[in-house]
Amino acid sequence: MTGATTTAPTPTGFELRTPDDWVDYSVADEASENRLANKVWTRARDGGFTDDQAGQYAEQLRRSVRQARNAGAVHAAGTFQVYEDGPLTATVLVSVVTPPATGDILGALTAVGQPARADGTWRRVSTAQIPAIGTVGRVHGIQNVTQDGVALRCAVMHTVVPLPGSANVLLVTGSSPNLAEAEELFELFATITATLTFTWEGDGPALTPPAASPVGAGS
Repeated sequence: MTGATTTAPTPTGFELRTPDDWVDYSVADEASENRLANKVWTRARDGGFTDDQAGQYAEQLRRSVRQARNAGAVHAAGTFQVYEDGPLTATVLVSVVTPPATGDILGALTAVGQPARADGTWRRVSTAQIPAIGTVGRVHGIQNVTQDGVALRCAVMHTVVPLPGSANVLLVTGSSPNLAEAEELFELFATITATLTFTWEGDGPALTPPAASPVGAGS
């Protein structure tokens, strides 16, 4: 007699902890990205930056939030801090995506046209452990990221998390243009991603229908 096959229930939400000085970004509408951009502009001006410099950082954040919303992100968080040697900006996005037909989502993420190494960009594929979930795939490196048609070189980390009971996956992406702090940022993104847990009781941000294929994410 063959036992019945049971399918793991699909989570309805998730939890992801970020540092105390990080802010959860609303990806609901354009008004929310404008509010965040205004806050960044004010913080930059208070930190001694000119109107033009503050405007550049505010617009950078605006593009990040807009890209997250357009890509169907279910969650976004980030930080903008002003230090003596300049500002630090970083974001983490969470998206539900459908793997490509080959099923090789890491291959899809790394197959995007990569400039020659002489350009200073690189990618490294690996696996990682998330305590509450298990083994996940990861690709990190220095990449050219395009936001609203504007190219920006960033330290980027993608973590691909299997979604129980579903063919889709959760994609957690951390990025920052602060290349001088890339190694520290990779450690920070890994630490944040390691706090990921799934929920089934309606707690935490909801998991929405999948966005488009991740091909081109962080490219």
